[in-house]
Amino acid sequence: MHESLQKPRNRKVKSGCKTCKARRVKCDESRPACRRCLSTGRACEGYGIWGGGGSPYGQPQGNTALSVYCTPIPVGSLTADEQVSFDWFMERTTKKFAGLFTSDFWETLVFQASAQEPAVRHAVVALSAAHRYDSNYGPWMIPAVYGFDAEQFTLQQYNKAIKFLRAPGGNGKNTLRVALITCMIFVTLEYLRGQFQMGAAHLRYGIQLLSGMSTKPPSSRSIISPNILSPAEDFAHKAIIDSYARLTTQSAMFGYVPPHMCVMIRDPLTNALPYTFPSMVEARQCLDDLLNRIHCLKRHSYDLRSTNQAEPNDSETIITQQNIISDLILWRKTHTATYTRQTPSTRQSQFGSILLRVYHEMATIMASVLLSPSSEMAYDDQTAHFMAIISGFFELWKFWTTASIQNLDITELMKSPECRGNGFTVESGFIPPVYYTALKCRVPRIRRQAIRTLRSAPHREGVWNGPLLADVLEVVIGVEEGDFYAGKSFEGFDEFIDEEITERDLAVPKVPEERRVSDVKVILPDKVAGDTFVSYKKAVDGRWVTFEKKVEPGVLRGWKLHFEGPEVTIGGLWKGMSQ
Repeated sequence: MHESLQKPRNRKVKSGCKTCKARRVKCDESRPACRRCLSTGRACEGYGIWGGGGSPYGQPQGNTALSVYCTPIPVGSLTADEQVSFDWFMERTTKKFAGLFTSDFWETLVFQASAQEPAVRHAVVALSAAHRYDSNYGPWMIPAVYGFDAEQFTLQQYNKAIKFLRAPGGNGKNTLRVALITCMIFVTLEYLRGQFQMGAAHLRYGIQLLSGMSTKPPSSRSIISPNILSPAEDFAHKAIIDSYARLTTQSAMFGYVPPHMCVMIRDPLTNALPYTFPSMVEARQCLDDLLNRIHCLKRHSYDLRSTNQAEPNDSETIITQQNIISDLILWRKTHTATYTRQTPSTRQSQFGSILLRVYHEMATIMASVLLSPSSEMAYDDQTAHFMAIISGFFELWKFWTTASIQNLDITELMKSPECRGNGFTVESGFIPPVYYTALKCRVPRIRRQAIRTLRSAPHREGVWNGPLLADVLEVVIGVEEGDFYAGKSFEGFDEFIDEEITERDLAVPKVPEERRVSDVKVILPDKVAGDTFVSYKKAVDGRWVTFEKKVEPGVLRGWKLHFEGPEVTIGGLWKGMSQ
């Protein structure tokens, strides 16, 4: 047959709705349903995990009911070793990383994206492989005689994910979402490996990509207001936003996220707190937003103080603080009203309700002292809230030991199969508020109980490592207290008991102002098994001087996986993804 008479082959359709892909025709990719389908009377089947779909006779179909079981990994898309790691992810990693609260990102979206996007698929395999290596179930559960190189395998999967991310083509909006999902997995992988600075770099670039989803132009935002991101677009959008908002809240306390990059789900100017929370997740999201507002205002007041050498007292700052405190009061009333009307139905939700109360106490302290950051004496007025944090922890401890497993110490509970050994979870648990208590409360009994609590945590919560933070606090207490209590007798001073703090405990004198330190920062290592440092400011001859000390670990810690990352800069990897 003459070449000019040959029928041209249809090119493979790589993007577009499912209906147009099946028909092998070009899709205009309109939302929620493509116009090509609607004009021919067909039902548009949508864009998979990216939402959309519908027919000319009804409303677009939502994707909120999608589950991991309706989007299986295509047969033959993974090698045998990759499949083993992916199965581990399904059975172990996702349950662990989801944490105490339901996570649409880890429990649904990641699986759906893995089925359709090879970049996400290989990032998941890399993360799962690292998680298996980190777990205390034996080295990879694979005999060494098989010659399986865990480090090399993880690196290979990491590089495969990057290769697919950098490949051209695809819908711009979907490409951005794939990049955001993969970026979140990379952040988690680096935190798991102990590469905190690399993980923080990924997180910052991920937040930059999120700027394309902002509901307010940058010029209209206040200097003390964070990025406001709409959660209402579709299932995938909401899951991505929630995951970044959570990690931003966690990382902000370590200084890994600058204030202009804070992520919030609701604009406080247009969204009031509800009368009751429809779910535990909703209560958590509202509290996360409040914590991010606190972080932004704290940084703003700190910058003013550093520049003007005076306390911030402008009207906008004061009004913002008052609004935050008012919203914290409303949050507590809403939380109380919610669980007065309906008792949490599961042990998980009961535990979550208590934990949220503990975080609320910490947020209340932080908001109350916002405009007096240079005076550490301001924290002495917050003793009741510090006591509530420690009491809340003991309530959690008693809840698990009585309602779950009788007569089981909490350290043994955390070594169960779902939280064994050096267990890692993306979500924050009780470590941040307990650390904050030991750092800022100068009541000796409360401080020491908080440190012992951190030492009892054989797991990691993102960037939070209980035993490591206990070592940091030992440095801080050593600097502040020194020989202040030498020769003084305070019976029961160092005992660790699960009883309420007594008036006698509160009567112990606190270290004076001139001994106290401020602006404590934990400088986590930028390489595997690197050194951790703590920096702080202390008044010397009437002026603040910054000191830095190396933290000597009191317990065995660190990550065993040692390999250099892929030869590509973080900025180069994510550059252009938002286009």
